Amino acid sequence: MPMLEVFYSGDRPPDRTRKQAFAAEASAIFQRVIGTPPGRLQLIIQIVSPENTLAVIDLDRPDSDTTAEPDQQ
Repeated sequence: MPMLEVFYSGDRPPDRTRKQAFAAEASAIFQRVIGTPPGRLQLIIQIVSPENTLAVIDLDRPDSDTTAEPDQQ
């Protein structure tokens, strides 16, 4: 049974309708490409806060110090 894990980070988490649309499209793609029977794809959507992504690196901010070593920031 194939599994697809998606990590999502954005201003707002996707709503139920958007998740359902994504699941339907992912299922159709898996069915078409590798022959996964309908209802057999396992889908996991993980919501990740922007603070836990590379979005925390904002080089345009004047207070970011890009000259220091990573362990010194």
